[in-house]
Amino acid sequence: MIDCKPYTNDRLISEHSSGFYVIKPIETAEAQPLFCPLCESIMRSEMDEESYKKFTCCDSCAITWAYPNREKWNAGWRPTSEEVVNKYKVSHT
Repeated sequence: MIDCKPYTNDRLISEHSSGFYVIKPIETAEAQPLFCPLCESIMRSEMDEESYKKFTCCDSCAITWAYPNREKWNAGWRPTSEEVVNKYKVSHT
């Protein structure tokens, strides 16, 4: 049996014997993906978790796409795959 401790509102955390942490949802919590549905980067922080709950994307995408386009976002708009790739290609080169 793994010793789990409370982590966030609906998550538990435990340390694996190899030194990494395992974060899992409590039975009633909705599972979140490991990768952002928009930019496909790994969801690795508590801020990513919170942004996913609010916008169904990582925190970086929420800052880049959801907040500046809040009305469109709430109406269902999402950037195209091409827009996402071009945005991150330009900012990472």
